[in-house]
Amino acid sequence: ILLFFTSVAKAFPGNTNSDSVIRHDLQHPVIARYVRIVPLDWNGEGQIGLRIEVYGCSYWADVINFDGHVVLPYRFRNKKMKTLKDVISLKFKTSESEGVIFHGEGQQGDYITLELKKAKLVLNLNLGINQVGSIYGHTSVMTGSLLDDHHWHSIIIERHGRNINLTLDRHMQHFRTNGEFDYLDLDYEITFGGMPFSGKPSSNSRKNFKGCMESINYNGNNITDLAKRKKLEPSNLILQNKEAYRIKDDDLDLSLNKIKMKKMFRSYQGSL
Repeated sequence: ILLFFTSVAKAFPGNTNSDSVIRHDLQHPVIARYVRIVPLDWNGEGQIGLRIEVYGCSYWADVINFDGHVVLPYRFRNKKMKTLKDVISLKFKTSESEGVIFHGEGQQGDYITLELKKAKLVLNLNLGINQVGSIYGHTSVMTGSLLDDHHWHSIIIERHGRNINLTLDRHMQHFRTNGEFDYLDLDYEITFGGMPFSGKPSSNSRKNFKGCMESINYNGNNITDLAKRKKLEPSNLILQNKEAYRIKDDDLDLSLNKIKMKKMFRSYQGSL
């Protein structure tokens, strides 16, 4: 028997003779620089022979830093996204106990929000309401604790209709959403690191995420890679008098010898 150390220790039974081969396929991939394997038992004569072959792939991670002011929007090609199935995965680490990890919403009342509240992970989901308001689909699920420990945590959200699997650090929680609808209708974009200002009270009271994310994947789209190749445009949102002003990174040119800024602004003060 071997003890395999990951974030959760796991034991694997070995063979009972010198010829047979025992194979174990991991349910989730292990990302590590070093792996520690401890033999727990061997034959009664006190002799031990150990041969292990581990198969995997090289791993490169691109980390995106969020300072609490920047959000990363992924805009849909068709402006609207209607899905029966969703798979969203990412890794994050932070020392903050509050912050929106990602958010998307639609004009029909649909929304999906993953955020930290009191260092716990909260998923808020609504697959829509009918016109008379008799179907209320808001669903909220909380999992984990002490997630502001500045260690990496992995998240996988798998949705098929109203059936949801929420996996945090390899611990899966299954639930069904409220309401009667199966499709998630989102408009324009899904934002990572926070939520854009929409005029709703809920968007103004929530903090943006402050920390790091990597391996962001939304329905087969590698968001981290798109951001690396500058296919996505990070945005700062400045809120003033219930209006939002979007500042684009390409408007700011910084070099060692000069700073050139091109901005449109409105001010109620006499100095800039």
